[in-house]
Amino acid sequence: MNNLYLLGLPGSGKTTIGRRLAAHYGREFRDLDADIVAAAGRTVPEIFAAEGEAGFRVREAAALRAVAARNGPPLVLATGGGTPCFHDNLDVLQATGFTVWLDVPAPELVRRLLRSATKRPLLTAAAAGETPESALLARLHRTLADRERFYAQARLRCTGVATAATLVAALAQAGFKPDLNLSGEAS
Repeated sequence: MNNLYLLGLPGSGKTTIGRRLAAHYGREFRDLDADIVAAAGRTVPEIFAAEGEAGFRVREAAALRAVAARNGPPLVLATGGGTPCFHDNLDVLQATGFTVWLDVPAPELVRRLLRSATKRPLLTAAAAGETPESALLARLHRTLADRERFYAQARLRCTGVATAATLVAALAQAGFKPDLNLSGEAS
């Protein structure tokens, strides 16, 4: 299967660009967090509150494996920011698709996340005396330091602020063939 998997920190555009890439390639788009929420019947913050990060990561691994094992045409999947870092998920991603790291500069991520109404459980804590911007920037730098070794294994690293058009061109340059499966046969 030649799925296209988008990796990156929260706010990197995995869902936004993923929808556009799916439309461009004529593929289904899925958001892994949305799959988890649908299966659990509660929001990501509610899952974190009830089960902690460990419980969420177990659900995430199961949801990823269900997507990767499904029978059907290749799709575009926006992973959660931590997806490739737990439960050998990166191995599953690499074995069943083409991985792309959306490496957006931290100041741009802060701008996007502060503008977003979405609550992100791992990015909400701020120390006393910190502005929301400085707290979020510090948290993003720490998060990237923990995750970069996983993200860096993606087949394509797209640095800066990407558009769907620039990513389509970069994917073609990197050898992504949307009409082929992983064995090189036409799908």
